[in-house]
Amino acid sequence: MRLSPVDSAVETCQSHLESTGSFGSEIESFLTRHLTVRVCSAFEEEIERLLNERAAKSGDPALNEFCRSCSSVVFRSVQTSEIAGLLGRFGANYKQLFRDKMDANPQAETFFNNIISNRHDTAHGPGGNLTFNELVRFYENGHVVLDAFKEVLDATLP
Repeated sequence: MRLSPVDSAVETCQSHLESTGSFGSEIESFLTRHLTVRVCSAFEEEIERLLNERAAKSGDPALNEFCRSCSSVVFRSVQTSEIAGLLGRFGANYKQLFRDKMDANPQAETFFNNIISNRHDTAHGPGGNLTFNELVRFYENGHVVLDAFKEVLDATLP
C-alpha cells in the first residue's frame, strides 16, 4: 500500500540530496530522521483510517464513533507484534492470519519494524542510524505490512 504523502516526501528529499550533493552529510541525517518520523506517522494514520473504515461498514453510527474514539487508545505502537495484537481483538484467527502473512514475508516485517525502531531512537534516544537510501529501501519493502493488515482486517473469519 503506497502512501502518497510519504512518496511525495521521499521524492522531495531525494531530489534535494541529489541536487545539492548532500548524501553522506549531516543534512542527509536530518532529512532521514524527519522522514522516518513522517513514515511512522503515516503508518499509524493509515492503520487508524482502515480501522475506522471497517467500523463504518457496520452501519451503526454509535459503534462507528466508539471505534473511532478507542482506536488511538487501544493501538499505541505500530510494531508488527502490536498490529497482530490489535487484529487479535477481532478474534484469534485474525491475529494468526496476520502472523502467517508476516512469516511468509519476513523481510517486509523486518524492514517495517526497523523503521519503527529508528523512529523511536530519533524521538527518544540518540537519533536513528539509517541512511536515506536505507530508509527508502525499508519503506519500499516494509509498507507491504499495511497491505497484509488491510487484507486481514477486511477478511470475514470465523
